Amino acid sequence: METNNISAMRMGQKTTNETSNVPDRGGLSINDFLQIMAAEISNQNPMGGDGGGSKTDYLSQMAQFATLEQLTSVTENLSLLTLMSQQQYSFSLIGKEVTVADEEGNVTGIVEKVKFHNGIALLQVNGDYYYLGSVIEVGQKEVEE
Repeated sequence: METNNISAMRMGQKTTNETSNVPDRGGLSINDFLQIMAAEISNQNPMGGDGGGSKTDYLSQMAQFATLEQLTSVTENLSLLTLMSQQQYSFSLIGKEVTVADEEGNVTGIVEKVKFHNGIALLQVNGDYYYLGSVIEVGQKEVEE
Protein backbone atom coordinates (compact mmCIF):
# COMPACT_ATOMS: atom_id res chain seq x y z
CA MET A 1 0.00 0.00 0.00
CA GLU A 2 1.46 3.33 -1.07
CA THR A 3 1.12 6.50 0.97
CA ASN A 4 1.37 9.97 -0.50
CA ASN A 5 1.81 11.68 2.86
CA ILE A 6 5.38 13.00 2.91
CA SER A 7 5.34 13.49 6.68
CA ALA A 8 4.44 9.83 7.19
CA MET A 9 7.48 8.64 5.20
CA ARG A 10 10.16 6.66 6.94
CA MET A 11 13.33 8.54 6.21
CA GLY A 12 16.86 7.37 6.69
CA GLN A 13 19.59 9.84 7.49
CA LYS A 14 19.17 13.33 6.17
CA THR A 15 21.56 14.48 3.51
CA THR A 16 23.32 17.79 3.25
CA ASN A 17 21.50 18.32 -0.04
CA GLU A 18 18.67 20.02 1.85
CA THR A 19 20.54 23.26 1.28
CA SER A 20 20.71 22.71 -2.44
CA ASN A 21 18.02 25.33 -3.08
CA VAL A 22 19.95 28.51 -3.84
CA PRO A 23 18.45 31.46 -1.95
CA ASP A 24 17.67 34.72 -3.70
CA ARG A 25 20.60 37.09 -3.23
CA GLY A 26 18.35 40.13 -2.90
CA GLY A 27 21.47 42.36 -3.02
CA LEU A 28 22.83 44.99 -5.33
CA SER A 29 23.35 44.32 -8.99
CA ILE A 30 26.33 45.61 -10.91
CA ASN A 31 24.06 48.27 -12.42
CA ASP A 32 23.10 49.45 -8.92
CA PHE A 33 26.79 49.66 -8.03
CA LEU A 34 27.57 51.66 -11.17
CA GLN A 35 24.77 54.12 -10.39
CA ILE A 36 26.04 54.60 -6.84
CA MET A 37 29.59 55.03 -8.13
CA ALA A 38 28.46 57.62 -10.73
CA ALA A 39 26.53 59.55 -8.08
CA GLU A 40 29.54 59.45 -5.74
CA ILE A 41 31.89 60.74 -8.45
CA SER A 42 29.52 63.52 -9.52
CA ASN A 43 29.11 64.70 -5.91
CA GLN A 44 32.82 64.74 -5.02
CA ASN A 45 34.32 67.87 -3.54
CA PRO A 46 36.69 69.27 -6.18
CA MET A 47 38.93 70.62 -3.42
CA GLY A 48 39.52 67.14 -2.01
CA GLY A 49 38.83 66.42 1.62
CA ASP A 50 36.37 63.94 3.05
CA GLY A 51 33.96 61.93 0.98
CA GLY A 52 34.78 59.73 -1.94
CA GLY A 53 37.74 57.69 -2.94
CA SER A 54 40.18 57.77 -5.75
CA LYS A 55 39.39 56.47 -9.24
CA THR A 56 41.51 53.40 -8.61
CA ASP A 57 39.47 52.64 -5.47
CA TYR A 58 36.29 52.65 -7.54
CA LEU A 59 37.80 50.50 -10.26
CA SER A 60 39.09 48.04 -7.67
CA GLN A 61 35.65 47.87 -6.01
CA MET A 62 33.98 47.40 -9.38
CA ALA A 63 36.36 44.56 -10.27
CA GLN A 64 35.70 42.89 -6.91
CA PHE A 65 31.96 43.29 -7.39
CA ALA A 66 32.12 41.80 -10.91
CA THR A 67 34.17 38.87 -9.58
CA LEU A 68 31.59 38.29 -6.83
CA GLU A 69 28.78 38.30 -9.41
CA GLN A 70 30.64 35.74 -11.55
CA LEU A 71 31.31 33.50 -8.54
CA THR A 72 27.63 33.66 -7.61
CA SER A 73 26.69 32.69 -11.15
CA VAL A 74 29.14 29.76 -11.09
CA THR A 75 27.69 28.62 -7.75
CA GLU A 76 24.14 28.72 -9.10
CA ASN A 77 25.13 26.77 -12.22
CA LEU A 78 27.02 24.22 -10.14
CA SER A 79 23.98 23.75 -7.89
CA LEU A 80 21.80 23.15 -10.94
CA LEU A 81 24.31 20.67 -12.37
CA THR A 82 24.44 18.83 -9.04
CA LEU A 83 20.63 18.61 -8.93
CA MET A 84 20.50 17.26 -12.49
CA SER A 85 23.19 14.69 -11.68
CA GLN A 86 21.27 13.61 -8.58
CA GLN A 87 18.12 13.20 -10.65
CA GLN A 88 19.86 11.08 -13.28
CA TYR A 89 21.49 8.86 -10.66
CA SER A 90 18.19 8.44 -8.79
CA PHE A 91 16.38 7.39 -11.97
CA SER A 92 19.13 4.87 -12.75
CA LEU A 93 18.41 3.10 -9.44
CA ILE A 94 14.81 2.24 -10.35
CA GLY A 95 14.53 -1.55 -10.41
CA LYS A 96 17.89 -2.07 -8.69
CA GLU A 97 18.43 -3.66 -5.30
CA VAL A 98 19.66 -1.17 -2.69
CA THR A 99 20.44 -1.18 1.00
CA VAL A 100 19.54 1.99 2.87
CA ALA A 101 20.44 3.03 6.41
CA ASP A 102 17.39 3.51 8.61
CA GLU A 103 16.99 4.52 12.27
CA GLU A 104 16.01 0.92 12.97
CA GLY A 105 18.85 -0.66 10.99
CA ASN A 106 19.53 -1.37 7.34
CA VAL A 107 16.74 -2.06 4.85
CA THR A 108 17.34 -3.96 1.61
CA GLY A 109 14.92 -3.99 -1.29
CA ILE A 110 14.22 -3.00 -4.87
CA VAL A 111 13.81 0.70 -5.73
CA GLU A 112 10.19 0.88 -6.84
CA LYS A 113 10.09 4.54 -7.80
CA VAL A 114 11.74 7.92 -7.27
CA LYS A 115 10.01 11.02 -5.94
CA PHE A 116 11.40 14.52 -5.47
CA HIS A 117 10.36 16.65 -2.49
CA ASN A 118 11.80 20.18 -2.21
CA GLY A 119 14.54 19.22 -4.67
CA ILE A 120 15.61 16.16 -2.67
CA ALA A 121 15.42 12.66 -4.16
CA LEU A 122 13.39 10.09 -2.26
CA LEU A 123 13.57 6.42 -3.19
CA GLN A 124 10.64 4.11 -2.56
CA VAL A 125 11.93 0.76 -1.22
CA ASN A 126 9.54 -1.86 0.17
CA GLY A 127 6.75 0.73 0.16
CA ASP A 128 8.65 3.30 2.26
CA TYR A 129 10.59 6.38 1.19
CA TYR A 130 14.26 7.00 1.97
CA TYR A 131 16.64 9.83 1.11
CA LEU A 132 19.07 9.11 -1.72
CA GLY A 133 21.84 9.95 0.75
CA SER A 134 20.75 6.99 2.90
CA VAL A 135 21.80 4.47 0.25
CA ILE A 136 24.80 2.51 1.49
CA GLU A 137 24.90 -0.26 -1.11
CA VAL A 138 23.64 -0.85 -4.64
CA GLY A 139 23.35 -4.34 -6.08
CA GLN A 140 23.27 -5.50 -9.68
CA LYS A 141 20.09 -7.48 -9.22
CA GLU A 142 17.26 -5.96 -11.24
CA VAL A 143 13.55 -6.70 -11.25
CA GLU A 144 12.57 -9.06 -14.04
CA GLU A 145 9.54 -7.95 -16.06
